[in-house]
Amino acid sequence: MRKSNKKFTLLLLVLTIFSLNTFSQIQYKVSGMVTDSLRKPIEGVSVRLITHKDTLRSNSDSRGSFSFPKVNSNKFYVAVTALGYKPFASVYEVESKNKNATLEPIILKNETILLDDVDVNVKVDPIKIKKDTIEYNAGAYTIRENDKVEDLLKQLQGIEVDEKGAVKAMGKKMTKLRVNGEDFFTSNVEDYIRQLPADIIAKLQVIEDYGDEANFTGIKIGEPQKMLNLVTKPGMDNGVFGNADATSATSNAHTLNANGNTWAKTKQIGFGGNYGITDNAFTKSDNNGFNGSIREKLNKALSISGNYGLSNNANRSVNSNYIETFNPQGTIYDLRESSNNAQSFNNRINFGLNGATKKNFVNASLSGSLSSNRNSSISTSNKTGFIQQDLFSNSSIKSNNPNLNGNINWSRKLANNRRSLSVGLNFSTNGTNSNSTIDDIIRYYNSSTSILVKDSLLNRLVANNTSNANIGGNIQFANSLKKLNDSSGYSFISLSYSFSVSRSKNLQTTRVDDQMGNNFIVDSLGQNYVSNFINQTLSLGFNANKKKISYSFGVNFSPSIIIGEYRITGESLRNYQLNFSPSANLSYQIKDNRNLNFSYNGYTSSPDFNKLQPVRNSNDVQNIIIGNPNLKASSNHSANLSFNQFGLKSGLSIMLGLSGNFSFNSAVSNTVFLRDTLNSLKQQTTYENVNGIYSIGTNYSIDKRLLTNKLSISFNGNLAYSHNVFYTDNVLNKSSGINVSNAFRIELNQKKYAFDFNTSHSFSSNTYSVLNQNIKNIQILSLDGGGSWIPTERFRLNASVSKSLNFGYNLNSGNPLLINTGFTTSFLKNNRLNLSIQANDLLNKGSLFRSSITNNSINENRTRFISRYVQATLNYTLNQFGKKTNRFAPSNYNQFNRGIH
Repeated sequence: MRKSNKKFTLLLLVLTIFSLNTFSQIQYKVSGMVTDSLRKPIEGVSVRLITHKDTLRSNSDSRGSFSFPKVNSNKFYVAVTALGYKPFASVYEVESKNKNATLEPIILKNETILLDDVDVNVKVDPIKIKKDTIEYNAGAYTIRENDKVEDLLKQLQGIEVDEKGAVKAMGKKMTKLRVNGEDFFTSNVEDYIRQLPADIIAKLQVIEDYGDEANFTGIKIGEPQKMLNLVTKPGMDNGVFGNADATSATSNAHTLNANGNTWAKTKQIGFGGNYGITDNAFTKSDNNGFNGSIREKLNKALSISGNYGLSNNANRSVNSNYIETFNPQGTIYDLRESSNNAQSFNNRINFGLNGATKKNFVNASLSGSLSSNRNSSISTSNKTGFIQQDLFSNSSIKSNNPNLNGNINWSRKLANNRRSLSVGLNFSTNGTNSNSTIDDIIRYYNSSTSILVKDSLLNRLVANNTSNANIGGNIQFANSLKKLNDSSGYSFISLSYSFSVSRSKNLQTTRVDDQMGNNFIVDSLGQNYVSNFINQTLSLGFNANKKKISYSFGVNFSPSIIIGEYRITGESLRNYQLNFSPSANLSYQIKDNRNLNFSYNGYTSSPDFNKLQPVRNSNDVQNIIIGNPNLKASSNHSANLSFNQFGLKSGLSIMLGLSGNFSFNSAVSNTVFLRDTLNSLKQQTTYENVNGIYSIGTNYSIDKRLLTNKLSISFNGNLAYSHNVFYTDNVLNKSSGINVSNAFRIELNQKKYAFDFNTSHSFSSNTYSVLNQNIKNIQILSLDGGGSWIPTERFRLNASVSKSLNFGYNLNSGNPLLINTGFTTSFLKNNRLNLSIQANDLLNKGSLFRSSITNNSINENRTRFISRYVQATLNYTLNQFGKKTNRFAPSNYNQFNRGIH
């Protein structure tokens, strides 16, 4: 018996020790996510979790997620490393009760590896094509002394930069700028690509951006916008930069510009100012302005921003227009000459707030503007053909335009991040108060003999008061269909509701002078109209994101109502409509450096109240406008498809795009000819709803890189077809247009020299169902080339030549040969002071032509200006970037070890 008691006691002791040991080994599940500075997941990152006993290792999956299911301590150390990113390390301590701990997202910053005292020649891949991003390596392109980001962008495949600094990627405008994935000053692309030096940039990323809220929730709907993200070299993410320049030209044009910016980790402050005057035979202007901005991080999760701008502009211009209008009764040819004086004073201000934590996202903005405008114009209109009339008009207008708008958006992740709720509100209000004086003299001619028959004089004083107000909101709920740590990706189903309520008012009073010089109100020429538009949208969508593919699709139901009241006639209207539209988005990485993107969206818009009100608008005495109160809201649909490919070995890049736009219930004009009280013809325009308006187009860019990316041979262009529907004399007519343009370009960029040669051809053909298929063709063939020679870092010589052959214009466009040349020389330390002399259009052949098609009319415009001049610019540049950065050191790990023992 005693022996069995001893065995029982021994067994009890063993079980007790075992249970105590088991109890002491409480295990935790630790998971997290690794993203870059744009909040995009990083795959294949090495993650180490270290406790006082163990070192655990894991790699992130396609969602950037990692997980350690068996961690034996609630206090641990996490170290993250990835090629091309700065190392990350931090100590964590979770609550002992929390057995499933999810860490806040770990954000890695880009890093370029620098080798000291070693020259390594490595072939750099110029392009990396990802699922929704095209990344350009700045090191693969030629960057010279004093080059700006704008100069670097001009070398990139698929990128266009115009003379004003506007940037397009495959035909779509860049709408936002970020640096290292964060908002940068005003986030305006044009403002900063001409200020930031190119030599601080490591990478340039063109991103399909769905917005910050979409990046937070993972729900990407709507049509993405093009965003430019600049990734700087290590340590170049702070500094002071700016420039000041003075320019004087023989065209009697003189300008002064200055700007300065301080860029720190938590605060950005910028300012700028300009003053310019021009006074010559064709142009007279006096423009000045000031702007300032501030952006500050209040803490890790919250930042605020604000900017203010002031501009005061006075401009005079001389224009010529030739308008050819087709009609079943004959063709009207209208040659218009005008001299315009415009003055404007504008104020604009904006405030913003952005915040994001592990569970919450908030974004809010408030902006306002106030402009005061004064315009005067003297114009002539000489109509021949079916109508023979001359109009001499002298008009002036004064107006004030206040504007205020704001929005707030909030999102929260629920149920261990598997669900999300988003709410948004927005409002806008604007108005116009104007007073106009219009003096018209109309001369009528016999259509057969062209002899003057009679003339008419009309003097009017028009007071106009319009206001528009809108309020809207949305709510969205999304639920994940997979666990967050599912390595195959994630998917969401979402339900959303949005509404928009807008109200427009228009009150116009017209006074007419009689023969005695007295003025009186003419009710028939007045307007007093109120309209309300209510639109609601209910959407159901599915959203999925996997390693190689992201896609979403959904359906939208949009009931709308237009309510109008015409207080002069006592009439009212109510129009109801229900629109249905699907939506879809796709981003697919077919292979490395090859992707496919697609988007399809629809939306509803109400007719402008000027098209609705059934009262006469006689501001243009030769074309009376009367609205149609029975117009319905229009439904618009757009689709875009793009394909991008780059061959690392071949150096060949192919970028293709296809787009289409389709409209239903479009509001179009119906122009008829009526006899007035003097038995002369004049136009009257009303509006009708039609179907059948659409356009499709494609663009392409094929680029071959040779000589280690220094030589570029490219072929690019676009093809577009448009189909339009409109009324003429109450008869439904159609028009179609084809536009084709192609360009072949050779460009060589070396440190000491550069040249480019470009030849392009554009063809535009428009066909009408009026007058037996009238056809209008315009062709432009152009050849241009240029080059620069940089013998030293302080001197640059440049020249360019272009020849255009224009066919099909009615205005005298000529075939200009333009020759430009100039040089730039630098002074002071780091070449901070630059003197540039530029001679433009040495043969004085320049002119500005534009052509546009509207329904059954072709409008050619020529703006006159002095194109031959010599210009001198003195520029001082300040660029001070970078400071010492603290990198992760092993001492942090040693300190952690000392703390947990």
